[in-house]
Amino acid sequence: MATITLNRQAVSTAYAPLIMISDPLREGLPRPGTDTPRLDYLEIARLLDGDVVSAETGRSLGARFMRRLEQYSRLNFTEAFGVARELDSYTAVLSTSEKVAIPLAAMLAAKGQRVPHVVIAHRLSSRFKQALFSLWPLHRSFTHVVCLCRAQAEYAVQKMGLPETAVTFIPDKVDHRFFRPPAAWIEGDYILAVGQERRDYQTLLQAVAGTGLKLVIVASSLWSENVALPENTAAQLTVLHNISSQQLRKLYARARLVVTPLFDVPYAAGVNAVLEAMAMGKPLIVTRTSGISDYVVDDVTGIYTPPENPQALRRRIFRLWPDVAYRRRLGLNARLAVEDGMNLDSYTRRITQLVLAASAM
Repeated sequence: MATITLNRQAVSTAYAPLIMISDPLREGLPRPGTDTPRLDYLEIARLLDGDVVSAETGRSLGARFMRRLEQYSRLNFTEAFGVARELDSYTAVLSTSEKVAIPLAAMLAAKGQRVPHVVIAHRLSSRFKQALFSLWPLHRSFTHVVCLCRAQAEYAVQKMGLPETAVTFIPDKVDHRFFRPPAAWIEGDYILAVGQERRDYQTLLQAVAGTGLKLVIVASSLWSENVALPENTAAQLTVLHNISSQQLRKLYARARLVVTPLFDVPYAAGVNAVLEAMAMGKPLIVTRTSGISDYVVDDVTGIYTPPENPQALRRRIFRLWPDVAYRRRLGLNARLAVEDGMNLDSYTRRITQLVLAASAM
């Protein structure tokens, strides 16, 4: 039998909303006033006077089986099982991803129980979810679905059959108080690329090969069987991983420009890196995908490049590299766009409003 450890943060009064997160609660949670990025789920919990819950799987035989099942399905059953036993104390549930929303919906359906359930959906159109929802339409029990790009919101309405009134596109967020431009304009002599999910680093490496330009990549893993290091690239390439948020911010601040190379996917892969660069006021080149097109205005807050086209990416890099006025204009516009709405405060406020509305239904 699985060992379930429910980690409750900021336990509040009874009959409050519950926020389910898909990852274990971080150790050393940021305290107010510290120089660390704020966490969205803690900000939402504060606004709602609610509880945050996550789950960790124990080491028993049953727990190991559950962990393997979760790794295969990419769903958090242990957390959903623990939450389902405590729902009488809550007015509504906010699931911060499908990983926790789907198992909870399944358990509630099995029990014949209903609860207002707001879901932040990241990738509804995956093959696994398409097959699951066609066999078992658990998504119809969701009170409201928040999508982080319009492509996913349209999919939820047009392909999944959810009513338009139950689906909202809300731009993803960045803590613009933490990721902010330094007081004095500084630039280094390198290109920065951050992140791993659906990154097309092969195209980026081909674009800079032989140029002599320095490239810094921050990712937990860069290489796969499909990524080969072009000739004359090793000397100009630095790969970093497991760095602190403060170190990452410093890398952004000193970068000449930021490139986010993506495969063409219909969800908002790369959005965290895109918004961090924009919040730092850095000139950005990003692959044009349907998932990221809601975030950047071409030639205003950044520059789009076509997918898997190293020659086009190289042209855009050399267009920006020598033009300081152009870089500063893009960076300033990008920062203003973040301040105008694509930030943590705006995001948490809108999510909170949806949860409160669901609680009142």
